Amino acid sequence: MNRHEIHGGQVYQLAKQLGRSVETLLDFSASVNPLGPPVSVVRAMRDAVSECQHYPDPYSEDLRLCLSQEHGIPGASILVGNGSAEIIRILPQALALRHACIVGPTFGEFEHSLRLAGVRCTGVDAVSAQRYVPPFEKIVDVLEEWRRASARKGHKAGMHKNAVFLCHPNSPTGRRLSRRDLQQIVDTVHRIGCWMIVDEAFVDWCPSHSLMKDIAASPRLLILRSFTKFFAIPGIRLGYVVGEPAVVESIRKYLPPWSVNHVAQVAGVVALADSRFRQRSQQFMQEERPRLIARLRRISGLRVIPSQANFVMVEVFNGRSPQDIVERLWAQGMLVRDCQSFSGVTRPALRIAVRLARENNRLVKGLTKILQKS
Repeated sequence: MNRHEIHGGQVYQLAKQLGRSVETLLDFSASVNPLGPPVSVVRAMRDAVSECQHYPDPYSEDLRLCLSQEHGIPGASILVGNGSAEIIRILPQALALRHACIVGPTFGEFEHSLRLAGVRCTGVDAVSAQRYVPPFEKIVDVLEEWRRASARKGHKAGMHKNAVFLCHPNSPTGRRLSRRDLQQIVDTVHRIGCWMIVDEAFVDWCPSHSLMKDIAASPRLLILRSFTKFFAIPGIRLGYVVGEPAVVESIRKYLPPWSVNHVAQVAGVVALADSRFRQRSQQFMQEERPRLIARLRRISGLRVIPSQANFVMVEVFNGRSPQDIVERLWAQGMLVRDCQSFSGVTRPALRIAVRLARENNRLVKGLTKILQKS
């Protein structure tokens, strides 16, 4: 399997390999809300199936209206796609990119989509020694180098074909920039005339750090969002991008017709309306994530990276290979993500999704047993 094809959530493949049902597996490799999809959404999707004899709305008008009200932005600034991964795949062509700076280690689909479109990629990686805090200074250095190169060729020449890709908070590390540093990067991008694409797939766990309110004043900023993680509906594929209306319209032309199915559109509308689910999910994560982190820190041989998302990255320091740990956990019916597939992760590491307390206890017990044996 190629690096770009490796993702979490490979439950169906592993179930076949182990000869057991999917329901018997605990998936810590996919970072989705452990509370599961809202009951309101499940009911709405069941009801929506009876309406599937019609083509879906090609513009997702109802969902875009709800998103417009949610974020306080025009509906013309929103494009809904079959998961944010679909939008990531078409962005390099839609923006006619030539050079991209990818802030890593991060989601491999950024680089894969860029390279498929023939875009030159420059990586600026956070490092283990700084606990993978996003490399603010390195990002600014790249932007300043682009500015100087542009000045040598003519005012902002070619800058519209350059872009910075940032996942915030990041996966697999769970880290984020300070609001001040993030704003400075956005301001620099605006000043030199390149693009900034921010993937906020996990920002529902730290909503105050979203850049959504900056959209109106930042025409070179695009924000990606996903329903997958927070609302626990990865199986139906639903995401969107937000940006300046003319830019969003130019991106839309690259989507296939009827990209988003009717059931997914209905699910999105109902999910946004379920404020009780959102409050309960955020409260759960505020309580369970630190509890899991505290227990992981007590396991000898692990170094826990602080996280602002719904997962935790741990480095393995006792000589045991992550793949060996992964396979031993498989035997116990548990999946975690080996981070070797993330370019820029320089030490052996695992990414562990935060699940329910009893499930997290089971994982901690399994990890403790494996690492003690080494």
